Amino acid sequence: MGMLFVLIFWAIVFVVLSLILGLITLPFSYFLCKRQRKKKMVLSFLTPGVFIGIYAVSSFVCMIIIAIILGSDIGIGDSWSIPLKNGYELTSVDTPEYANINSRNDPLKENLIDEITHIQVVGDSVIGKEADGNYFIFNLQNGDKEDNLNYRNFTTKMKSRSITLVNNNTYYWEQRKVPYIIAGIFCLLITILAIKTLWRIALIY
Repeated sequence: MGMLFVLIFWAIVFVVLSLILGLITLPFSYFLCKRQRKKKMVLSFLTPGVFIGIYAVSSFVCMIIIAIILGSDIGIGDSWSIPLKNGYELTSVDTPEYANINSRNDPLKENLIDEITHIQVVGDSVIGKEADGNYFIFNLQNGDKEDNLNYRNFTTKMKSRSITLVNNNTYYWEQRKVPYIIAGIFCLLITILAIKTLWRIALIY
């Protein structure tokens, strides 16, 4: 339901934005275009909507493909998930501010560590901070966990390892940043090519 609401919301935003941008282009195409003025005015009005529509649809398809490859959530809606090592995952519901560690093979999705606010993957372990201010260390090899650690005990157990905890939102983004950027550029190129093709074909006929 959350994903459906997001899709409907953005569809309405895109339609309204397309109409506004299309209307803005009409005076420019009227005064700047001498030949095939009417046809170019129609194309100018349609271009923002076509551009936004193609980019949005192609981006959504890429997000689905990336989610399948990474084993993560699609990137919209009210739930977040990103895989960890050895069948574990980091998940959030409603907001990424608080996250949980679950086993992907557990049908009940029991929280092994919950209310995580900051996280870092160090070798075969996940370390982090919980909402109550305590710290935890979770072994991704055997599932052992040490939680309710104060900062002194936490740093002692980590010994000389570098601790660079990030909030959940940052961690979710870092795991999919590169494929999202590549997909964004790819979708932009497809959209520009489609717009150029539309104008070329329309002006020929």
